[in-house]
Formats: sequence, C-alpha cells, structure tokens
Amino acid sequence: MKTIIEKLEKVLELVSKVNLAVAACITMAMALIGTIDILTTNVLSKAVPGAFELSEMGLVLMIFLGLAAASRHHEFIGVDILVNMLPRRGQQLCGAFGWLATSVFFGFWTVQIWHLAEKSIAINERANGLLPFPIYPVKIIVFIAMVIATFETVRRTLLYVRDAVKGESGSNNGRVG
Repeated sequence: MKTIIEKLEKVLELVSKVNLAVAACITMAMALIGTIDILTTNVLSKAVPGAFELSEMGLVLMIFLGLAAASRHHEFIGVDILVNMLPRRGQQLCGAFGWLATSVFFGFWTVQIWHLAEKSIAINERANGLLPFPIYPVKIIVFIAMVIATFETVRRTLLYVRDAVKGESGSNNGRVG
C-alpha cells in the first residue's frame, strides 16, 4: 500500500500545482476582462460582449481546479469538537471515514459531471449571449479536475487508514479530520 500512496503523492502533487497555475491564469484573465468591461462600459458606454458569460465559466473552473489542492492541504472548513475528544486512533478512524465518504461523494459527482459533459458535447452547447462560445470544453476541464480531486481524496483516505492501522500521527501534517 505504501508504494501506491507514494506514486499517487508524486503525481497528484504535480497535477495539483498545474491546476493551481491554470486557476491563477484564469483569475488574471477574469480580472483583465472585468476591468476592460468596466472601463469600456463607463467610458464608451459599450460593454464587452460575453464578459459576463466568460466570468461565469472562469469562476466554475477556478472552483473545480482548486478542489484537489484544497483536499491535499486540508484547507476547508471542519468542525472537530467531538472528534478532538477521541484518542488519536479514534481521530484517525474518523478521518479515514470522512475521507472515504468524501471520496465516494466525489466519485458520484465525477460520474454526473461526465454525463453533463457528454451531453454538452453531443449538442454542441454554447453560451447564451453576445459571444456564443462553446461550453463543453469547460465541462470537460471540470470533469478532469473532479477526477484529480477524487484521486486526491482517495489518497488521503489511504493515508488515514494506514496511520490508523499503524498508530502513527506524522503523515497528516498534524491535522485530523
């Protein structure tokens, strides 16, 4: 099990960095589009065609591209009041259960996103607005991001199970849950 976790660790670390870099570029593009849209609207009284729709798609991409990194670094809201009262092994088992439930949920979510992307490709879905750009590439990227996030949650589950079995506490970066 250790080699699987180590291989997943290295691949997911690289992919997570790429996801965050892409999300950062999207954030910059959204800021630039928004700034230009505001300037042209206020100065020339003419909005940038598709600015709103592009910002919507960019926001969706930013959120889904960040899921794997948030899971990797345990950067989300959690309530640990009861779990923190348990002994270390109980905390690890609760963490393993939580990550397993998240993995299953993400897995189902990934399948549903694939169905949405598949349908979008089949009908050549386009944005409704002045700039009718295709939406299916965004849905494909969201699907890929969800696959990565699902693998990350599976990796976290395996870490918690391994630590619970061995009784260790080092690989979770000092965080439980």
